[in-house]
Amino acid sequence: MTGEPRPLLAFGPPVVVDRPTQSSRDLPRLSGPGGGRQGERLTPQFRELAGAFDGERARFADGSPDEVDPALVVVFDLAGSVKDFCNAIDRIEGLEFLSELLGEPADPDDDFHMTDRTRGRTDKPVQHSLYLVMSNARAIDELIRLFGLWQQDPSVTFEHGLNKFKAAFGQLAAIRRWGPEDRIRETGLRDRWRETLDLVGQSVSLVKVEVELWYRRAAEARAAAESHVERVVIGTGGRILDRSQIDQIGYHAVLAELPIQQVSSVLTHGAESIRLLTTDDVMFVSPFTPMSVAPATLDPVAQIRLPPGQRVEGLPRVALLDGLPFQNHDALAGRLIVDDPDDLGVDYPVSARNHGTAMASLIVQGDLSAGAEPLDRPLYVRPIMRPHEFAVGHEQVLPDQLLTDLLHRAIKRIVDREGDRDAVAPSVRIINLSIGAQARSLVRRMSPIGRLLDWLAQSYNLLFVVSAGNHLDPVVIPAASAGDADSARSAATLAAYGASLLRGILPPGDALNVLTVGATHDDGLGEMDVPDTVWDITEPGAPAHYSATGPGVDRSVKPDVHHSGGRALYARPVIEPGKDSVAVALAPTATAGPGLRVAAPGRAGATNATVFTTGTSNATALVTREASRLFDILEAGTASGDDTPFPDALYHPLIVRALLAHASSWGPWEARLRRELGLDNQTARRQLTAMLGYGRLDTDRLGTGATNHALLIAGGQIARDQRHTYELPLPPSLRARADWHRFTITLAFTAPTAGQLARYRGVKVYFATPNTDLAGGDRIEAEHASVRRGSLQHEIIQGTKAMVFGEGSTFPIHVECMDDAQRLRARESVRYSLVVSVETAVETSTTIHDEVRARLRELIRDRARERVLARPPVQTT
Repeated sequence: MTGEPRPLLAFGPPVVVDRPTQSSRDLPRLSGPGGGRQGERLTPQFRELAGAFDGERARFADGSPDEVDPALVVVFDLAGSVKDFCNAIDRIEGLEFLSELLGEPADPDDDFHMTDRTRGRTDKPVQHSLYLVMSNARAIDELIRLFGLWQQDPSVTFEHGLNKFKAAFGQLAAIRRWGPEDRIRETGLRDRWRETLDLVGQSVSLVKVEVELWYRRAAEARAAAESHVERVVIGTGGRILDRSQIDQIGYHAVLAELPIQQVSSVLTHGAESIRLLTTDDVMFVSPFTPMSVAPATLDPVAQIRLPPGQRVEGLPRVALLDGLPFQNHDALAGRLIVDDPDDLGVDYPVSARNHGTAMASLIVQGDLSAGAEPLDRPLYVRPIMRPHEFAVGHEQVLPDQLLTDLLHRAIKRIVDREGDRDAVAPSVRIINLSIGAQARSLVRRMSPIGRLLDWLAQSYNLLFVVSAGNHLDPVVIPAASAGDADSARSAATLAAYGASLLRGILPPGDALNVLTVGATHDDGLGEMDVPDTVWDITEPGAPAHYSATGPGVDRSVKPDVHHSGGRALYARPVIEPGKDSVAVALAPTATAGPGLRVAAPGRAGATNATVFTTGTSNATALVTREASRLFDILEAGTASGDDTPFPDALYHPLIVRALLAHASSWGPWEARLRRELGLDNQTARRQLTAMLGYGRLDTDRLGTGATNHALLIAGGQIARDQRHTYELPLPPSLRARADWHRFTITLAFTAPTAGQLARYRGVKVYFATPNTDLAGGDRIEAEHASVRRGSLQHEIIQGTKAMVFGEGSTFPIHVECMDDAQRLRARESVRYSLVVSVETAVETSTTIHDEVRARLRELIRDRARERVLARPPVQTT
């Protein structure tokens, strides 16, 4: 039970000291072969590389228009990694470091294995790193020379800056060219092309691909590479539709159309059979399938009565990048600012304006079944979708533009002045992205669109609220479990969990500096009769089976939070005799529910039509709505002049991100899923963290404390190797009470990123392990290692042990900053926000908030007195 609401409180300034040095952990170390064995293994590979350059020269001599001196992409496959190896690569003339990728873990062998100081050789897998390098023939000759010197004497001293190569030679598992299979291995191209042929055969003449080029530092090199790739595409009968270079994230790509015969060739003869996949300027080739959204129904019948719409004045805070909404709908009239620089509205019939209308409706009005108050600011809308060319009522992201480039231009237009053009909506602080890329999820490298959002969030201080993505395929369960809904429910949970490990988060939900939202199985419609033809096979309020799950890149927590996406029902399956399994498919519920009730374009000009929908898009829009409400609270400021003022508006996007995570928890999910999934206690928390993120958002706890619950916020900027300590006053009413209590700590920061490195996150900001003894509890829910892998850390300490502390004692929270992938330069700092709460049951105390607030005021007065006493005396003449 929660007590009466109480306002947010703010910490005073932190105590700033140097981050304590930590003794290095004695981890298992890589053991590799010596120089002799490396010579045996690698000398033939070096010769093969040199021969490849000779072969390229011979090909160019036969009349190719390309440069005579070839440049090939070389892969250094290292067992382990070498710190700052990229800097050493760039010191050899003719070598240019391009990227580092995480390689596949390998089983230990006699050449490379991990050793423990006390136990000796272990069976721990060896993690590999791939360093991708553009090289000419002269540079390869220099590498062979250095390798020969190292073989003769591993302690040899190389020229200045090259000694990292000694460590690299010792760990070098293989050296080879970046080949055709590398360019498609993780992109899902072969699988998607196989699906295309199975579906349409040769009935289509062209297929679209996104060709990501190596980002070269020199503009001339990028221009030459793009020109070369364009000639290759045109030479095969294709054409270039779009092209993009975004320097800040090292992105260089073209959107190309290829003849269907290229698809057949790859599937029949392999990736090396088409010229595009053997072109050294190409890093990856991905299938290009712009997100397409089907309407919930083409015949909306449910109608709703809303008060007469009045035009909302003021500046927009929220931007929606989606389809074009039906602006005259009763739920939206006078509440939208539509910015359509591409004139998409000219060919966008009202009947096709489904997805944008639904998302705008949820942001402005919430679930129409709940009857909530609308937002009091206009919503900025930039359409980036259009009606599908063939499927009636469907919409799709612009099919002839690279999505990464489209979003880059759209967001820059909103917040950035370019040339003589002012930003069109500089007041926007929140951007809703309920759309994404219908592509295979990537967990070993950040997607280009994820890199873009990370950079934009940091550079323009924006809060992106992003959909985790939907997986709408039928749930396959054993036929033996399909006899009734109760049996199917547990089987569906197990099947959805197994499938989630393969499907994962969809871009841009993988981005680090955004809030990624999954969906729960609930809505505001209430109880309803379910016909015999359908089943409700999801636990009420549980993660929806259609919602994409994590983890994110480098096993970071994704999705961050879950919110209402609408209840989804499934068609009762027909069990065929002799079949071991059965597919349970989603049932249509758009006209009668359940689901979230949203505005929809009506028939014959009706302006009050609604439908019921489900999806993570819905959950994302509702979280965006809650984020705007939190901005209202922060901008209103403290309720009393005796309290510490709220942090500056500079920190509001991060504070809101942290507050949303802070109000989230697993609740009853953990016990049920441990039981149904049969998870082992040793690994359960890690596995559940990948599924659940930080849990379900409780809107009743958003941005507010209670008589039994004190909620505090802070914002700051921290430099490399600093520690900022905040002191949470411990409420005297908790002293020596063996009753339930909880401390919750949430930290959000804008991480600078290194797109060319496997570790990606440039800097690590985190709060140190809390003092669980002082807190009288244990860390629960999200696994402690996972929560530090992203840029949003959320931990809960809960217990019933009696807390022992003296009068005026505080609970310290230490925020620390350290280098991760890169070194943070002097005089640079990282923005962060901190949210901390302490609570107990109302039966234990209803004075927690007042006790903490009173002590915070005392601390303010004490510090003000200290500042006065520290001032030098005023001298009089």
